[in-house]
Amino acid sequence: MGRTKVYRILDTLRNLGLAEQQLASRGLKFVAVHPSRFEQIAQEKMSRAKLLLESAPELTAQLQSLEAMRDSNSKVIYYEGLEGLKQVSYNTTRADGLLRVFEMERLSDFLPFDFAEDVRRQYVARKIQTRDLTNKPSFSGFTDVAELVKNFSEIRYLDPDKLKISFEVLIYNDVYATYSYKNNEIFCVEIHNPELATMQKQIFDFIWAGAEIMRVLDDRGAAEVG
Repeated sequence: MGRTKVYRILDTLRNLGLAEQQLASRGLKFVAVHPSRFEQIAQEKMSRAKLLLESAPELTAQLQSLEAMRDSNSKVIYYEGLEGLKQVSYNTTRADGLLRVFEMERLSDFLPFDFAEDVRRQYVARKIQTRDLTNKPSFSGFTDVAELVKNFSEIRYLDPDKLKISFEVLIYNDVYATYSYKNNEIFCVEIHNPELATMQKQIFDFIWAGAEIMRVLDDRGAAEVG
């Protein structure tokens, strides 16, 4: 083994506290520490982890207070690719009460089914009501989260001649999010702005009031107009 590599390994062991350097009659000598050092290292790491855990709530509160002190209430966040689409979709689980959606496809039509189901279970756990406007007059079942279909989901049909939905749009809290998924190209954007979100909610609610109620056919969410 090359000398350079040996010294690099010895430096690593010394930094970990598992080897020590001694002065011998022929120069420097490296020796392993006593095996009990492993227990000491473990105890030190446990103490550090406990301290970090205890200080985490205070650190979180301080960071949140800094977030609240930011000058601007607005920001725009761009996402790309499948992972970006997952992030935008999962962010909707932070919705406070109601999530409004201009829907092109069901979540599991373009994201892995298990991921989509996890998002839906989060809606149920956090009691998030979803309202979806769609141009499709009917569709088949799409989820095994029956409680979402029964208690937390509403969907209405919107004639595409009146308004064609060409982008998926998500509106919740102070967030207006939209994305496009065509030809394997994914582009998503989140706009965080209270005034914009309020206006878009009003537009959605106005359209919702005139849209046609869809009849749910089964526990998996199959539905049709009429």
